[in-house]
Amino acid sequence: MNFHDKKVIPPKYIYLFLTIVCFILLFFSVIFSNRVSVLKTITGAVITPMQTGVNAVGTGIYNRVTDKKEMEALAADNQELQSKLDDANAQIKQYEQENYELKRLQELLALQEQYTDFNTIGARVIATDSTNWFYSFVIDKGKEDGIQVGCNVLADGGLAGIVTEVGNHYAKIRSIIDDNSQVSAAVSGTDTLCTVSGDLSSIRDGYINVEYINKADTIEEGAELVTSHISSKFLPGILIGYATEITMDANNLTQSAKCIPVVDFRNLQEVLVVLDLKANYKTDSLNQNIYDDISGNSSLPSTADTEENENSSGDTMKEIDPFESENDNVENGASEENEPDSDGSDIGE
Repeated sequence: MNFHDKKVIPPKYIYLFLTIVCFILLFFSVIFSNRVSVLKTITGAVITPMQTGVNAVGTGIYNRVTDKKEMEALAADNQELQSKLDDANAQIKQYEQENYELKRLQELLALQEQYTDFNTIGARVIATDSTNWFYSFVIDKGKEDGIQVGCNVLADGGLAGIVTEVGNHYAKIRSIIDDNSQVSAAVSGTDTLCTVSGDLSSIRDGYINVEYINKADTIEEGAELVTSHISSKFLPGILIGYATEITMDANNLTQSAKCIPVVDFRNLQEVLVVLDLKANYKTDSLNQNIYDDISGNSSLPSTADTEENENSSGDTMKEIDPFESENDNVENGASEENEPDSDGSDIGE
């Protein structure tokens, strides 16, 4: 049999036939409504559940398709919002970091304004020792910025340390908490002299040591300790910390105390380097923690100064090198009993 010989009924005739059948059935259902009521009931009982099931399946499929589209749209919106949120959080963190850095720089500026008589330059800490305490650290400024060995370093409103090594673009700092550090100090507003010594074991408890206080001197709790005018390495009047727990030594001749440093040596990020060296300054009085002028390019004392400091026996005070050792800095018989050496108590190389 050849299937190509079959006659194909056009679809429009099929649709016309079904339409006529529907009209006929509709006509009979209206004319003979009483006779076909039982048939309607039976047909409704059979078809209605099927129709309900078909509707439920269709509705479920439609809802799933709709829910999937909505979920995909929500997922895309959520991803977009999450991306915006991540960008906003990153921007907030950047703002917080910038605000924190601005606050630190403002504090550094306030410190610079506190010591306006000094020629200073700001620097950033770029390296430190392996411990949590900054007993030595490196900054990003060096010789080309005017920094020299012996320059004082400030932070947090007070003395942080002294430059011990300089390169063209870096400088190494020894802080006042280092075990080898000793600073000739004085109680602010008084003539009381003392020595502030670094102690890495004590700084963990928040203090360093104060020694060689004359037993006749009275120090109040919380008194400010500043660099002394007799220091050969540190400019006078720089705040070191606050005295606490003053006690009489076993020799009953001197007193000791603890110094709470004003600088936070657990977190140093920016510092202020004083470009002026103590060797280039002179004080107008041995009893004042101030200086009056620069003695010129030479660090040597003038003839008038040398003659003025001659002692009663006719011996002239030896010229002071700010980086000499303790034994070389102290003249024989120049210091009175129980007083700290004027230069030997400072940080050396």
